[in-house]
Amino acid sequence: MIQVIVLLMRTSLAAVLIAAGAAKLADTRSFANTVSGLGMPARWEFLIRSLAYIIPLLEMGVGIATVSGLWPFVVNGALLVVTCGFSIVVIFALSRRLQVACRCFGMLSDSQFSGKGLVRSLFLTVLAAIIFWAWNAYSLRFDVPPYAVLLLIAGFLLFAAAAGQAARTLAIMKERMA
Repeated sequence: MIQVIVLLMRTSLAAVLIAAGAAKLADTRSFANTVSGLGMPARWEFLIRSLAYIIPLLEMGVGIATVSGLWPFVVNGALLVVTCGFSIVVIFALSRRLQVACRCFGMLSDSQFSGKGLVRSLFLTVLAAIIFWAWNAYSLRFDVPPYAVLLLIAGFLLFAAAAGQAARTLAIMKERMA
């Protein structure tokens, strides 16, 4: 039973990372504004724009790797590092009282960094920590053919495309209404 719960937590975190990464990639400009608003000097524009692509691609990569089931120790460690990094960013923004839009989910989210966002981020970090610990203690192995794993990854990539399209559509609608 614990194995199934851990598997569901892994899949849920993978879905969150993939949706967040795809939504950020669909609207890199607003995510770059968030990165800049966190205190990066404007003269580092190249780095800001690069991070606006690198961070979402990293999120999607870790999400896809989480779904693949390959190298669970390494992937679970990366999952924990990524979620810890997000929690640190939220804590940083809150401690500095920055008035920056949190584009954690691209245009799918349009709020400031807040206590609720910190709770959500810490919850995801706790899930990642549980997965990191529990996967080693209660590893669940499925004997499935490689094409089944590829189909699962393809399904998550379609999910990413849908999340990205939703974020892009919201961005267009907001521009037209402005």
